[in-house]
Amino acid sequence: MKTFVALVKREFLDGKNGYFRTPLILAGLTVAMVVLSVAGFGTVIHIEDIQLDDVHNLGDVLTRAVAQKPEHVPAGIALAYWGMSTMTWIAFPFVVFFSLLSSLYEERRDRSILFWKSMPVADWQEVLAKLVMPVFVAPFIFLGIVIAAQLAIALLLSLVVMFQGGPVLALWPLGFMFKGWFSMGFQYLIMALWALPLFAWVLLVSAYANRMPFLWAVLTPIVLIVGEDLVLGTHRLAGWIGEHMAGWQRDAYHDISVNGHIEGPRDLYQIAIGHLQWDAISYSFTSLHFWLGLVVAAGFIWGAIELRKRAV
Repeated sequence: MKTFVALVKREFLDGKNGYFRTPLILAGLTVAMVVLSVAGFGTVIHIEDIQLDDVHNLGDVLTRAVAQKPEHVPAGIALAYWGMSTMTWIAFPFVVFFSLLSSLYEERRDRSILFWKSMPVADWQEVLAKLVMPVFVAPFIFLGIVIAAQLAIALLLSLVVMFQGGPVLALWPLGFMFKGWFSMGFQYLIMALWALPLFAWVLLVSAYANRMPFLWAVLTPIVLIVGEDLVLGTHRLAGWIGEHMAGWQRDAYHDISVNGHIEGPRDLYQIAIGHLQWDAISYSFTSLHFWLGLVVAAGFIWGAIELRKRAV
């Protein structure tokens, strides 16, 4: 176990720019944008159902909101924090994709695999470490940075509202914030398990391709999809890929999208941190597509391990 943890740490250090510095820079830009927005906050404000006769700053807005819609303010604030920190996640899919794509390819290209093979470490540990770091560890590094950015934004806005005479405590809906952080981490794990065969495919290509791994990873499924359409007139492979990328959510959350009745931020937040989680679990664990996807992922990972064993 200690060996595997050390391998994961090595992967983090090798990809520190993508796993840590990139989200940190994006989070810093987010906080900077909030600073500029607060500095230029004026009287041009429109909030539904709130009278704006004496509203001149953010403190006035919060005072009116707490007075007229107190049950929705905490959830609204928590949702606003998530909206402000969205930019940090822009780089995440690119970090995961290119980390997996280069993980086993680069060590063969620069011949460093000869050194690593001389170490007393099994090939399966090396391959799993290269999968676990970008797919299951990196997102929680991103999440930790997002949480830090949200707290920094809350602190900044609290200082502003304190000087403006508004309700500072309204900016700290800790219950909703903690639930949102937990919900985000849990939701990602479900999404990652659905997408695991796609991640494993990229890892397999990284272990196989001698040149241009990007083209192998992207063009191969495109060629197969086009060939299936021309020969069989079907689109099963495209549908399968789409299902594991995000399409499963269409069926998992169907009842919410049709019957959900949202009257304000509180209802929206309760659906996001409650219903979505249980619907994702119940749909996933009873879906044949989900379990077959894990089997396919295991096959791709086994193939990557075998290819690395034979790599020289």
